[in-house]
Amino acid sequence: MKGSKRWIVAVTAAAVLVLAACGSSSGSTSSGSSGSTSGSKWGGAVTIAVNPWDGSSANAEVAKAILEKQGVTVALKDIDENAVWAGLDSGSIDANLEVWPSGHHTDIDTYIKEKKSVVDAGLLGPLGHIGWYIPDFVGKAHPEYKTWEGLKSQAAAKYFATAETGDKGQFLLGDPSYVSYDKDIIKNLNLPFQVVVGGSEATLITTIDKSFKDKSPLLFYFYQPQWAQSKYKLDVVKLPPISKTCETSAADQGKDGKYACDYPTDKLMKAVSAKLKSKNAKVYDFLKKMNWTAEDQNTVTTYKNADNMSMAQAATKWVDANKATWQSWVQ
Repeated sequence: MKGSKRWIVAVTAAAVLVLAACGSSSGSTSSGSSGSTSGSKWGGAVTIAVNPWDGSSANAEVAKAILEKQGVTVALKDIDENAVWAGLDSGSIDANLEVWPSGHHTDIDTYIKEKKSVVDAGLLGPLGHIGWYIPDFVGKAHPEYKTWEGLKSQAAAKYFATAETGDKGQFLLGDPSYVSYDKDIIKNLNLPFQVVVGGSEATLITTIDKSFKDKSPLLFYFYQPQWAQSKYKLDVVKLPPISKTCETSAADQGKDGKYACDYPTDKLMKAVSAKLKSKNAKVYDFLKKMNWTAEDQNTVTTYKNADNMSMAQAATKWVDANKATWQSWVQ
């Protein structure tokens, strides 16, 4: 009888363990439905690059906010779009979430195609385009300045001139690290203008804002996606259509000095270190799946700039309101 009792106790204990295991499995499923692929957190630590424009920061902060929900420690690294490739190559930086490929043919060939130390992680979602812009009030007063031919005159140079540029018109650039062919465009189209570096995206937008307030002329480098496109009424200056010569020059990253046309439209892509897959496969898969729209990105950057939030706060607001968009990235 004592032996029978021990057998009954053993069976009962085994049943309890089975039920506990089932309960644990059920708990994992519940946790997965709330935003994680399993009951356990992913863990690990990764470093994501932030290039010097708000769109890049928005991508990184949104990824950070979601990954932290999965138990991943995320560090953000401020670095320009050119220097980031060496970091991806070495593995000191795990990902750069907004690459404009037309300006990085050499980097893509070197690190992705030849060395295979960096992986093309797919499209981010938005289309990117760089161009020349003027405020709409300038375009209304001088419609001729909405084309590059109209900017060839000395009258145009005088109209856009500043104390710094003298008898030449000012062409305003943002951050000095931005991919820019503007000096070559000006030289090769024989335009009486001088490139002036504003210093940052924030400085560029501040100058645009001042132009609208003062009704002062401004010709400048700008791009989409960009939240300020919806705040300011801007006219695009029509440059010559893209030519084979320009494509060849862009492939050389403008080193041949022959660029003389409009900028191409870019399908923005993501680049990750090849070492990330073995370092943290779940984060690697997440970053490859991450895909959102220009509207999504502009929503986050507008929260930051129009609602006086930090980019981290803006990203969290978007993440909290858009679970249906990012849920598939973590599954």
